[in-house]
Amino acid sequence: MRTAPTVDISPYALQTLINLMLAQAQECVWQKAAMDKLRDGTIARLATQIAQYYDEAHELATNSSIQDIYPPQWLAHMQIKALHFHAAAQFRKASECISQNKYGEEVARLTLANAHVKHACDMLKRPSSAADSHQAKKVSSAVVNDLKSLQQIIQTNLARAEKDNDVIYLELIPSPLAIPAIQKIVMVKATPPPEILDPVSLMLNNANHKLDSTPHVIIGLPLFQKLVPFAVHQAASVYVDRKERIIKEDIIGRAEELNAVYHSTLQSLNLNAALSEGVDQSPGLPESLLRQAAEVRSSGGSRALYEMWEHMQQASLKNLEILEDAFNALDEEHEMDETQRSRYREHWPRPESHVLTGKLVDQGQKHRITLVSAQKADQTVRAKLNAWAKIMDVLVLPEDELKSSVLGAYETSSNTNNNGTGTTNRRSGSSSAQEALDCLRRAVEEMNEIEREQKRMVEKAKRTSNADDISPTLLKKAAQLTAKSPTTKIDPAEFEELFVKELRKYDTYLMALDEREERQNQLLSEIIEAHRQYEASKQSNVPTGKLEKALQNLNQAYYQYKEIKSNLTEGLKVNKI
Repeated sequence: MRTAPTVDISPYALQTLINLMLAQAQECVWQKAAMDKLRDGTIARLATQIAQYYDEAHELATNSSIQDIYPPQWLAHMQIKALHFHAAAQFRKASECISQNKYGEEVARLTLANAHVKHACDMLKRPSSAADSHQAKKVSSAVVNDLKSLQQIIQTNLARAEKDNDVIYLELIPSPLAIPAIQKIVMVKATPPPEILDPVSLMLNNANHKLDSTPHVIIGLPLFQKLVPFAVHQAASVYVDRKERIIKEDIIGRAEELNAVYHSTLQSLNLNAALSEGVDQSPGLPESLLRQAAEVRSSGGSRALYEMWEHMQQASLKNLEILEDAFNALDEEHEMDETQRSRYREHWPRPESHVLTGKLVDQGQKHRITLVSAQKADQTVRAKLNAWAKIMDVLVLPEDELKSSVLGAYETSSNTNNNGTGTTNRRSGSSSAQEALDCLRRAVEEMNEIEREQKRMVEKAKRTSNADDISPTLLKKAAQLTAKSPTTKIDPAEFEELFVKELRKYDTYLMALDEREERQNQLLSEIIEAHRQYEASKQSNVPTGKLEKALQNLNQAYYQYKEIKSNLTEGLKVNKI
């Protein structure tokens, strides 16, 4: 590092944390030893080491160079825990003295243990300073309870030991300085990770780290791995723009144009009526019309559109109210500014109100124009909805009622003609009409299958685009360009050949659209010719003008429904509150 480390990662601060964590780890070993009922001497030696770790942590944490780094409750915790384990070590060592018949040393160690625990309790009860008082209040209740429990045990055993020694053993009680020190047992160790001990190897590995590889288990991804040269960032943006233009315009847009040409041809020829007919002149409703009716029926028909329109009007009015409130607030602010300016004159140095709020006013005017234009468009949509609502309601009818409504007029017309001279003509033209009708149906079925395949192809192209990330390739190219000199300036134009190569992955979809367009043109020519032959062959048949007109109106009503619903949905987005 070229600069000195911050205080929180200075040697004193880090060594404080190391000793604190070592103390906690050693305390876990001590607790396991106590639960397993190891010898008192062993437990005492473990506790002595814990106390030393806490002492060292507290001493480092109170160093003037890292003052105020650690919160007061940490300092109190470390100091009280150190006293606790000093007392616990002497208590355990005193228990060992009983088995060794060292009754005087037992009393001395219990006395020393009681002094340690009393010192800790005094910190909690009668702190020596305001700082100690603040620290004591922050100590965990679990630590305080353990300390008080240990104090009670020590005091009980000290009273018993003093009485036994005074009455029975009469041994000399040594001074605290004469008591042999308790040997320590170190059961924990601070081991830095290999990545810290050998950072050079880690950095060399990071140099070869791939963008798509798994992050390091300890330190995660290499620092600044995703930071790339600005020219590479620009190149990536250019590639994304070209890729999206291919997807949206050359693939999706072109596919939608082909679909529009196909459906407009079907609508202009009124093929729904033709495909529903048979040579026996006993037609049923076309499947496409039944699907359209089911869709409109499930969406709620004209009633749902009227509800959407009303909701949109409410949102539009609400937005206008909010906008007007905003303009009123700006007017009030302007009037207040003018009043204060005329009152205080040169003592009112702030810029004029219209200067400060000019951008807000302009933005508000744009919103007002947008809302007013949207309201005009809403009225156009309402007029269209009123014009087509009744026909849309026919599509909402249950399927049986829909068939009865549409075919009833046709059957009446057919029966009337069959009572006259139409029967012979119908029979004579039935054969050619059937052939033309079969040809129409085959062509339309093939076109529908092509349309479904095209939809799957477009979805696949979108998935390819979403997964298309050439960042690794761009970085590799940039490394090649700067191989001789890292300071070489990279121009985004130098990636042009790479763009051309990478964009070739979309040629398959473009070629598929070319083939679809060619085949569609052939099929539409066949459909138009078959329809012409069908119309010519049925001239002698029973007239079906009413049926054709009804089917055509229902088909148009469906597309009007879709268009109006789309307009209302977009209007709700514009007027969203």
